[in-house]
Amino acid sequence: MRILITCPRAPVSIEWITIALRCGHTITLVDSLKYPIGAFYPHSHYVQVPSPKLDFEGYFTAMEGLIQKSDLVIPNCEDLFYLSKVRDAIITQAKFFMPTSALLFELHNKYRFFTRLNSHVRFPHTRLITDKNQIEWGTNTLLKPVYSRFGRSVVRTITQAIVASLDISVSTPWVQQAYILGEPLCNYAICHHGTIIAHSVYKPKYLLNQAASTYFEYHEDERCAAFITEFARANGYHGQVAFDFIDDGNDLYVLECNPRATSGLHILAHAMDMDTTATMVCNRPIDPHSYRVGSSLYLLFGIRALLHGEFLTLHRAYQHAMDTLAPLPWYGQFFALYEMIQRSLRFREPLTSASTFDIEYDGEFDV
Repeated sequence: MRILITCPRAPVSIEWITIALRCGHTITLVDSLKYPIGAFYPHSHYVQVPSPKLDFEGYFTAMEGLIQKSDLVIPNCEDLFYLSKVRDAIITQAKFFMPTSALLFELHNKYRFFTRLNSHVRFPHTRLITDKNQIEWGTNTLLKPVYSRFGRSVVRTITQAIVASLDISVSTPWVQQAYILGEPLCNYAICHHGTIIAHSVYKPKYLLNQAASTYFEYHEDERCAAFITEFARANGYHGQVAFDFIDDGNDLYVLECNPRATSGLHILAHAMDMDTTATMVCNRPIDPHSYRVGSSLYLLFGIRALLHGEFLTLHRAYQHAMDTLAPLPWYGQFFALYEMIQRSLRFREPLTSASTFDIEYDGEFDV
């Protein structure tokens, strides 16, 4: 089977590459970067295409040609919102491991996605804000754009000065949400038309820019399992999906949905296979390991750990976790990191923004 895997810049793409090759399939990787980390995987075939956000017409043309040569398409990052528009506009025999466009766009909206959820979890009080005059002052709340990622745009301390700098309007809506104090949890599930094939829960650790996790600690939570099972059934969900939660010690609150791949795939990948009908199968038990992204703990947090006398703790965490980049040659992550640093300096963006700004979806095609 010919499989097209998108966005190999994401470390989770390495897991899909491993699964596909292990099961005897042929893969093509596609992204808009020069050095996406997954492109360094041995025996992989990489094709660079235009940025879907910056040149959608060029992206459309390139992707249509690649899709017509594929049997299955597995998107991994926010490129799937643009990919969904390509899928809806062409005639193809290829299968797509992703939900319908209507469901996809609704789940990405941090205000509307609550309507798709169930009573196995609680929801923090959330208000849609399309004008700064709608903001409630003196409340234990936070602000975040309806479309945002990595939690990097969250305003946790609402002041007049900060609000004055925000772009809030009907075309760029935000939400004001009750602040829930507790421990963050994340889950990730692989679904086949409403049935859960595999599911994982983890604690995000060592956050880059207080947002993107680089360390994933295995965790179990029956509430998450019950929630995702009912969610998949009720919505007939097909593809990858993940949620962010806060556990306040009594209840589990759901904060947002990511209808795409997330780091929870690292925990499941070794148990997964892919048959000749493009169906995902969980054939082995899940090992309760923690995972880290290459040498990022040392590269990104080493100096800070030394200054705060926490290097031994960092080193133990490094040794305890399995490396998600283990299948790659040692130089792969340095080329990929070099490109991210180069983009960060060129566009004056933090690393988390530099890694995704050319594929981010912010409501251009909302349905």
